Amino acid sequence: MKTRIISGAVGIIIFAAAIVASLTIDTVIMHVLLAVVGCIGVYEALKTTGYVKSKFLLVSSIVYAAITPFVYSFDMLGPKFIGVDMPIKHEICLILYAVVIFTISMFRHNEIKPLEVTYAFAATVAITYAFWSLAAVFSNPDGNGLFYLIIVVIAAWGCDTGAYFSGYFFGKHKMAPEISPKKTVEGAIGGVITDVLLMFVACLIFHEITGKTANLITILCATPFLALAGMMGDLIFSYIKRDCGIKDYGKLMPGHGGVLDRFDSVAVVAPLVYLVVEHLPMV
Repeated sequence: MKTRIISGAVGIIIFAAAIVASLTIDTVIMHVLLAVVGCIGVYEALKTTGYVKSKFLLVSSIVYAAITPFVYSFDMLGPKFIGVDMPIKHEICLILYAVVIFTISMFRHNEIKPLEVTYAFAATVAITYAFWSLAAVFSNPDGNGLFYLIIVVIAAWGCDTGAYFSGYFFGKHKMAPEISPKKTVEGAIGGVITDVLLMFVACLIFHEITGKTANLITILCATPFLALAGMMGDLIFSYIKRDCGIKDYGKLMPGHGGVLDRFDSVAVVAPLVYLVVEHLPMV
C-alpha cells in the first residue's frame, strides 16, 4: 500500500507540474507528456499482451502514438515549428497510419497475420485517440481547457475511487466476477454518486476561481454516463489482461502497474468528454 501511495503521489506531481508548465510556459509541454504516455500505452497494448509480434507494426504504431497528441481537430501544433501553412488533420494522420501498417502487412504477409495487423490498428487507434482527446480538450480555444481536463479526471478516477470505497464497505453483489472479481454493483452505484458530487464541487470551485458559470445541467446529466463509460473501460482492459494471462500491463508505476492499468477508464472517458465539449454548452 505504501508503494502504491508513493508512486501515485509522484504521478500526480508530474501531471500537476506539466499542467502548470503548460499554462505558464507553453501548452506543448502537456502534449509532450501525453505523447510519451501514449507511446508507452501502445507498447503495452501491443507488446506486453503478446498479441503483436512484428517489430514493424510495433514501431509504426508507436510513431503514430507520438504524433497524435499534437494533432487537433482543426490544425496541428507542428506547422509553426516546421513552417507548414496547411493544417494537418487528425483524419489524415489516421489514414496514413492505416496505409503504412496494412502495406507492411502485405509485403510481409508470411510473418504478419491479418488478425495481428487488425488488432494493432484497433488498439493503437483507440488508445491514441484517448490521448488526442485529452490534448484537444486541454487546448480548447475557449480558454477552459484545464476545467475540461479536470472533468475527465473526475469522471474516470473519481468514480474509480468512489467505487472502491463503496464496494469495500457495502459491496455484496458481484458485477463481473470472471473479469474483475472485486467489482460490485454497490461499488458501481457509489462510484456514480461520488462522481456527481465531485462534479458539482468542481463546478462551484471553477466559478469561484474564474467567475465563469459552468453549465450544471449539461455536466451533471452527462456525469453518470461518463462514470459508467469509465467502468466499462476498466472492464474491457481487465478482460484483455485475463485473456493474455497477465496481472499488469507494465511496471511503470509500482503498485499500480503500467499506463493502461492507470488510464483504462480514461481511454473511454476522454473521447466522450471531448464530444460533449464540442457539441454541448459546458460553460
